Amino acid sequence: MKKYIFIAAAVFTVVLSSWLTQTDPYVAMKDVAGFKTKLNQKNQTITTLSCDFVQEKSLSFMAQKVISKGIMKYKKPDMMKLEYTTPFQYIMALYKGKVIIKDNGKVSKYDSKSNKVFKYVNDLMIHAVQGNVADSKEFTIVYKENSKTYLMEMTPAEATMKEYLSKVLVTVSKTDLGVLKVEMTEKSGDYTLITFVNRVYNTALKDEEFLVH
Repeated sequence: MKKYIFIAAAVFTVVLSSWLTQTDPYVAMKDVAGFKTKLNQKNQTITTLSCDFVQEKSLSFMAQKVISKGIMKYKKPDMMKLEYTTPFQYIMALYKGKVIIKDNGKVSKYDSKSNKVFKYVNDLMIHAVQGNVADSKEFTIVYKENSKTYLMEMTPAEATMKEYLSKVLVTVSKTDLGVLKVEMTEKSGDYTLITFVNRVYNTALKDEEFLVH
């Protein structure tokens, strides 16, 4: 269970110290209502998303960060697949209310609706990739922006999520309103940052592509 949460945290991330030193600092968002409207309009046009991702994970017991790479696919309304290809092979898929994990050749399936933690993580991952976390009731959100991106700084408001997470950051491009980064910081201070690159929207994806065997 804990491994799934950490890997999911990897789905669903720029470290606080980097904000404070960057030359283009974040300030309070001027038009939150306008941002939400534009984001919702963008999401309504998206049926699928395919992209590469780079994951950076910082663990307190390791001197160096762990860097992983892979491919992500999403299909509206509730299918998503993260396939890690480097330096290890690991798959996690969300498929019509099911969580499917393949690790070391072993496939495990869970019903997200029967487990509160799975449900919250499932919903967070889908909403983060869609960019519509602004509608989430499980978090209190502070909205920020700089010249190139919007930032949603999310703090868990629900007791179950507070046990695992202290903060979630979602970075959105001002150019195309696509989600650029998702970062999740655990209560321990460990964090996972995923950067999405080479985003391609609305290509044909079959449901079977999200199954794991």
